[in-house]
Amino acid sequence: MFFERRSQPIRGSGGTRSSTSSQMFFGGGYLNANRALRNSDVWTAVNIISSDIARVKFHSDKKSLDKILQRPSRLANRFNFWQSMVAQMLLDGNAYALRRTDDSGEFLEFVQPSHIIQYLSDDGQTVTYDINFDGTRESDLKNVPADDVVHLKLLSTNGGMSGKSPLTALMSEIKLQEDNNVLANAIFRKSAKPSEMLKLTTGNKLNKEGREAIRTSFEEANTGANAGRIMVMDGTFEYSQLEVKSDMAKLLTATDWTRAQIAKAFLLPSDMLGSESEHSNADQIRAMYNNTIGRYLMPVLEEISMKFDNEVIADIREATDLDGAMLEKRTTDLIKGYAISPVLGLEILKQSHSDLVTPDLIDAVGQENAIGKVGRGVSNAGNTEL
Repeated sequence: MFFERRSQPIRGSGGTRSSTSSQMFFGGGYLNANRALRNSDVWTAVNIISSDIARVKFHSDKKSLDKILQRPSRLANRFNFWQSMVAQMLLDGNAYALRRTDDSGEFLEFVQPSHIIQYLSDDGQTVTYDINFDGTRESDLKNVPADDVVHLKLLSTNGGMSGKSPLTALMSEIKLQEDNNVLANAIFRKSAKPSEMLKLTTGNKLNKEGREAIRTSFEEANTGANAGRIMVMDGTFEYSQLEVKSDMAKLLTATDWTRAQIAKAFLLPSDMLGSESEHSNADQIRAMYNNTIGRYLMPVLEEISMKFDNEVIADIREATDLDGAMLEKRTTDLIKGYAISPVLGLEILKQSHSDLVTPDLIDAVGQENAIGKVGRGVSNAGNTEL
């Protein structure tokens, strides 16, 4: 196949990626993906979204494509492969998988963003990729057609060529949270708080060794196994507790604010990261999160459908309604509103993944009803003869 002459590689307008790592550079600073995952709130957000998208079952009417969707990788199971793709998309804004074939058919091979460079032709009509396989004996690939690379993207600002990660909006927040954690650890590292003070009442001055000896003696007497016991003073010292300054207290509570910012950037209800909302209930949180899943699911569906030239549908029930509780409530509401009949509602629940209304249970109840009807028929027949 003929390829157009390439010009500059596509790197996105938000920043450039290091060719040797997964760190993203923005405005002179950088936020490494591994460093971001060490932040518990970012880790939770990425884990929640990637896990739930991976629980979605992708299907296609085309048997060969459906086979790939159910077993995309030769190295990982379906869940882990799609979780890795979505997690990479969240952390980098882009995730790549190379279309491969072997004796068993076609499959997908995950490619690290640092191992791939995207190019746009001079006429702006052709996209190709260069892929390197560092640390392996496999030869690098040049001028790989865009149709042979599944490229997931978030928030593209260059016409859909590349995406941006939510982390691009969180550099200041994550840095602030890290600084707050360092400060909090420094303040609360010891069980005897630095906001407490012993004042010598005798008027004598102490040298460095004397102050350290008194401090150590007081800590041993009132912390550890002795914590919480009655404090005994001999009149030599005055003990007092100092209040934490209001500006220091505000700084320490900034962690809650940064958690809310991280939740906002990842489009998650803040409750899912441990912050309690004032005006949200469980149904509202669930509805908000369902919208979030839809926003992250669409780039995956559209990319796969385009690259394989076949429509891909998603079964999201296991991702958003693991035990079938939402479907049970929705079906019950439809029955109460006379939108569907109880018989149709029962069939809907029978074909669902509800853990309460199972096909075996429905069949068992149906057999009991049938036996009861037969019994009543025999009894009535006997009464007639009498």
